[in-house]
Amino acid sequence: MKPIVFQTPEPLFSSKITDLVIDIEYLRKKETLVTTDPFIYNQLRGIFLDLDAIGSARVDGNKTGLSKYFEAKEDDPESKGRKTVEIDKVSETMRFLSENGDETVIFQGFFTEIHRMIQEGITAESSRFAGKYRHTVARPDVPGNTSPAFHLVETFMDRLSGYINKKEPAKFDAIKTAYAHQRLLWIHPFRDANGLVARLVAYSMLRKQGFGGVSDRIINPAFSLCWDPDKYHTLVRRADSEKEKDVMAFIEFALTGLRDDMARMDSLLNYDIIREEIIKPAFKHPLFERVFDAQDRLIIDLAIDKQVFQAGDVRLFFPQKHPTEISKMIKGLRDKEMIIGIDENARKYAINLENKYLIKLVVGKLERAGFIPFV
Repeated sequence: MKPIVFQTPEPLFSSKITDLVIDIEYLRKKETLVTTDPFIYNQLRGIFLDLDAIGSARVDGNKTGLSKYFEAKEDDPESKGRKTVEIDKVSETMRFLSENGDETVIFQGFFTEIHRMIQEGITAESSRFAGKYRHTVARPDVPGNTSPAFHLVETFMDRLSGYINKKEPAKFDAIKTAYAHQRLLWIHPFRDANGLVARLVAYSMLRKQGFGGVSDRIINPAFSLCWDPDKYHTLVRRADSEKEKDVMAFIEFALTGLRDDMARMDSLLNYDIIREEIIKPAFKHPLFERVFDAQDRLIIDLAIDKQVFQAGDVRLFFPQKHPTEISKMIKGLRDKEMIIGIDENARKYAINLENKYLIKLVVGKLERAGFIPFV
């Protein structure tokens, strides 16, 4: 048996990986002018958590479509299908990691807890093995598979967590995350859902390493590491060989995706792009001609332009109306869930991008604008 050693690969200075690291470090440290209101941006963050969860599930063979998922998202949990529940659980786990990222400690219990969170309650079988290392041969369908025997999994996972927590120069962070991701998939510690766990671990590492940057940009582990799912599967399995050229090929692929996704997400900090390429085109759908009257449309246009508005802003358009009439107009849009209060007193409002009708249109515009690498 080979010694159990995990060591961050060091690229040649002249390599493409070094160029990618330089680009990524620039993006990690740069201060971007933010014109998108935090409330709007956080709604987009929530949408991308769902989108990346869908993408991650699709990489592993769950072919649930965007429309089907968003239609089922508000359904009673008892009526949801297994594949939709799986995506829900991945998205919920990403939200948990987002909220607790700075306090996350990666040790063996972290891996098993992540697995439990995404597998428990899907099926009786998945619940039975949730949070438990495998006691079977790994990936019997993969020719030439070299994953360790099940009785060595705990030892390998202990070494992997030690490697992840080892302090190294920050310039190696992105390489380390890609390498740890591949090694976790090679160990294949669980019977199922290893890909989902590996991407969630990468998400946690990227957040802890500060790849959200000064602006706390959105991080998408599936869209970063797996931006071309077919190529991803080929390269990540080839890297099992531990040959330098195979490992470096996967790292170059992963860092290319990370750099490109960081740049894509930075453009969402520019509200002009969101307004002109996403929100306005979404509201041109014929659906809203039936839903809105002329007054509604004026308020929606105001909300789109100002991002956050108050009753006083609406009153400027309708100076002849009494404040109670203005309140009723706003309430009508709130009842339709087209706008949402952003404070406890609900005196400030914004477009509700997660409205069950609007969200599908917003996602469609995000896809057409190139923000979603694959679905």
